[in-house]
Amino acid sequence: MRTFKILNWVGVVVVLVVLALGCRKDYHYVTPPPPPPHIPGLTATLEAWKTSTIPNSPSSSFWKTSDYYKVNAANLSTGLLYGDGWLNMTGSFNGLTSFNKGVDPGLVLKAAYDNDNVYIFAEWRDTAIHLSEGSWFFYGPSDPLKSDTSSSWSAQKNSDHIAFAFDIDNNASGPAGPFATVGCQAACHGTGNAKNMYPTAGKLDIWDWNLATSVPLNYVHDKVATSAGLTFDAGTPSSMRNAKSTPSRSGPAYEWDTTSQYYTNPFGQKVLLNRAFYLLNKTPFLGNAANGKVLYDKPSAPGDCISCHGANGAGGTELAVNGIAQNKKTREALEIGMDDAPDMAPYWGPLNANERADIIAYLRSLSGVPGNYLQVPSGSCSDITTQSNITPIEVDNATSAFKNVHGKYQIVIIRKLKTNNPDDIQFDFTKSKTYQFGVALMDNDGRNHIGSNLITLTFK
Repeated sequence: MRTFKILNWVGVVVVLVVLALGCRKDYHYVTPPPPPPHIPGLTATLEAWKTSTIPNSPSSSFWKTSDYYKVNAANLSTGLLYGDGWLNMTGSFNGLTSFNKGVDPGLVLKAAYDNDNVYIFAEWRDTAIHLSEGSWFFYGPSDPLKSDTSSSWSAQKNSDHIAFAFDIDNNASGPAGPFATVGCQAACHGTGNAKNMYPTAGKLDIWDWNLATSVPLNYVHDKVATSAGLTFDAGTPSSMRNAKSTPSRSGPAYEWDTTSQYYTNPFGQKVLLNRAFYLLNKTPFLGNAANGKVLYDKPSAPGDCISCHGANGAGGTELAVNGIAQNKKTREALEIGMDDAPDMAPYWGPLNANERADIIAYLRSLSGVPGNYLQVPSGSCSDITTQSNITPIEVDNATSAFKNVHGKYQIVIIRKLKTNNPDDIQFDFTKSKTYQFGVALMDNDGRNHIGSNLITLTFK
């Protein structure tokens, strides 16, 4: 009887072991495959998703998988010219047909935010390069769209821009209607070249990314548009017009002071600014370009530079002296070069110090003296920072500066959600998670633009 019980227990144990082994097999854990990477999709509004990373660079991994908003660019303002003395500044004069040589820029926007900042990514095609804005030329090129004389100082060339407009207090309006309904058209009134770009009521926060001034210092111009006009926000802006008096006819107030233009940007990066295009370390502009032109064009020595270097420095039996690379040469280097050249002795040697300064002033004017000088911004003007795929370096011309990186602009604009400045829009989620804005693209222009009047930014 006892033996039978023992055998029964043995049987029970065997059965339990078999069952246990079977159960272990049934519950064997297999690691599931990772989820597939998110494929970026087109969204109906510009969606800003919260992130724990800091996507403050166009190369940030966040942007590679984030959804996007495609801007169907349309003509917003066309046929506008600048005032007297501003020449060859309107590359987007005909809108879409002249922007990027008529090729759709394919503007795409993406957005993100964290506990402190909003980040807006923008990408668009633009195969032309416009690094300068309002450069000073003496007897510069004429403008086929204008009858202004160029036989004096004039402001020439324009840069590439992207600008955003937000309604600060949700009450901006103009003759076309309220911003909430017509977007940027609320800021347009007047006709012809008197057409204004500011509302008749309320305030607009304007974020103006400008290739000529935003790339070197990594700041976006922060402006406010009211019925009084368009002005910089309170504080010190990142650039100012380099003019003795009138912005378009007086000539430059400053030139490069010959010291290396090192600058530490708001991201802690130390950069060397290209002195061919940018003016950070400045000194008063010397010489009289008008007298310098007389000496340059003089048909006999001393002077008579034209015989060898050609009219307007375009070159002749000797090299051209009107290239942008001339801005990289110091006055001392120019003087030494002419002092040491034996064949220059009859032309350069007899000139006094003032006459030499005048000729160099004219040579500077042939290259285009930078139209703006740069400075570290402060106050509300310093609210918006930026990084881009554009890295102009110490090179001799724009083509070689950009041959490996251009074709598409990629930029990120960064601003605090709430600055608490009265000239800024505040992204306050206790009040709203949707905000309307307009976007404008400019190609060698600052007035004529394409883009979209009204887009919704949605914080998800």
